[in-house]
Amino acid sequence: MFSVTVRNNGNTQVYTAKNGKNLFELLREKGFGIDSPCNGNGTCGKCRVKLIQGSNSPAKAEEIKLLGLTALENGYRLACRYNIQSDIEISTDSNDLPANIATESVQINTELNPLVTKVYSVLEKPALDNSVSDFIRVMNGSYNDNPLVINDLGLLRNLPDVIRKNNFEVTLVKSPWDIIAVESGNTTNTLYGVAVDIGTTTIAAYLVDLTTGKKVSVTSLLNPQKAFGADVISRISYTMENEHGLEQLNSLLLQSINVCITILCKQAGISPVDVYVITFAGNTTMLHLLLKVNPSNIAYAPFVPAFTSTVKVKAGELPVDINPNGIAYILPGVSAYVGADTVGAVLAVGMHQQASASLLIDIGTNGEIVLGGKIGMYACSAAAGPAFEGANIKNGMGSVNGAINSVSIKHGITFTTIGHTKPMGLCGTGVVDLLAELLEVGIVDETGRIDMSWRPESPEQEPLCERIVSVDGVNGFLLCKARETLSGNEILLTQRDIREIQNAKAAIAAGIRVLVKNAGIGFEDIQKVYLAGGFGSYINIDSALKIGLIPGELEGRIVSVGNAAAQGAIDILNNKSLLSAAQEISKSINYTELSNSKDFNDYYVDCMTFEDI
Repeated sequence: MFSVTVRNNGNTQVYTAKNGKNLFELLREKGFGIDSPCNGNGTCGKCRVKLIQGSNSPAKAEEIKLLGLTALENGYRLACRYNIQSDIEISTDSNDLPANIATESVQINTELNPLVTKVYSVLEKPALDNSVSDFIRVMNGSYNDNPLVINDLGLLRNLPDVIRKNNFEVTLVKSPWDIIAVESGNTTNTLYGVAVDIGTTTIAAYLVDLTTGKKVSVTSLLNPQKAFGADVISRISYTMENEHGLEQLNSLLLQSINVCITILCKQAGISPVDVYVITFAGNTTMLHLLLKVNPSNIAYAPFVPAFTSTVKVKAGELPVDINPNGIAYILPGVSAYVGADTVGAVLAVGMHQQASASLLIDIGTNGEIVLGGKIGMYACSAAAGPAFEGANIKNGMGSVNGAINSVSIKHGITFTTIGHTKPMGLCGTGVVDLLAELLEVGIVDETGRIDMSWRPESPEQEPLCERIVSVDGVNGFLLCKARETLSGNEILLTQRDIREIQNAKAAIAAGIRVLVKNAGIGFEDIQKVYLAGGFGSYINIDSALKIGLIPGELEGRIVSVGNAAAQGAIDILNNKSLLSAAQEISKSINYTELSNSKDFNDYYVDCMTFEDI
């Protein structure tokens, strides 16, 4: 057995490991949120750690290629390619940084008709001439449509004591279809719900006062499943290849959701028992993992999920830490790759009610696209991969402190970072900005090639020449020198990175063109373009247009709507009729599987270049 000392953000932990134990597996088992978009397959280069002390066995070719000789000389190794053969001490200080997660969104639906309500009543007391059962007495006094069936044994067992505790004064807690609870006394002033959007990368949660419809508190965190891959396919693969993989990913997700609930309630000064309902939006895979339903068939053609319908379960069945009698609602989705998050976003922006056509684009780990209005909607999911979230980019990272999120190079190199700290890498918006700038000055041509012999058009651009470099045999543009960064490593955009972005943006742009053709309309018929999600909230729209991520024909009609998926879940909390509206949206959307579309392949090739099509 060997000793493994781990330094992480100022903390030090010591573990033991058997000879030959993989370092990445050890760190993941111990709960470290180590970045691993490729799920430890040795292809992303993100799980790097600094070896401070211990056996530094020779790196193999794949590790040299991903890290580079300079990083290796400075002691960095890929955790997934390092097997423990001695006592070691490592640093993982770049992990678990505070994230900048989009939680704000548009709000259109305002009518208050909440999913759960409370009714206070003073019941008639039993007498020899009024000896109906306690249950019927409660129903007669508090409920308009008397239920004929009791479906909650716990409620029934507690009922006699509850109604007598406060001299037959009770509060009935109701959903549209059920009695959730009977409470002693008048508790109508405490009625809360929680809405959660589960993304592949992030989780956002909102506490809503259902007596007013107002958001009381908001919190968010990174999805801890990121250690098992950046995309849903990696995580599905993990559940298939590991006996307890599904239980493990489910447990991680529920732990995070319960942490969010604790934080929300603490911020608002309430108890979790005051929360009676929780709604979930999310992509189809995340919702399968939430319910611990086998997602394996999502990964393979013909891509069949176990469910896309609305699901209603008791909160304790998940379990989530709200009122023991609380209810959880899973919003409906459309297909394996157009999920409840997309339905929630359509609901939130109201495009299903609009006479004219609109376009909704949610660019995350996948790119979900919906086109249409009340006369009909078309949707697809473009397999853009996680490039726009920093994965598969050499110096890419998520939207955490130290990530460069905006760039300008035309009049000297300037940039901003999340958290206003020294830079550590590039998040998606920073990558798009930098690429757009390089295209504009001509360092990158229309084919995506870095021009190593580029010459500036003005003297002020002369310093850019020394930034066009070749590192470990790969051409790139040097944005930050090692001394300028928090990690002490250079930050570049490489030729390989540009190809990753080309593939991702071509998939999104081609998906849009397929839907336009399927709908039988032209770009001129699209009145508004909604950019949803975290990436859509922060992206420079001009840069997105410049690289061709969004077709230039749509310029001037683009608006960011924030976390519209979460807003849809909030709207349903506040208005129970919108749950039926969400179900209608999910059924009315015509889904196109792009992998089966010849048009998509043709458009994809056309959209690979940075020229106007």
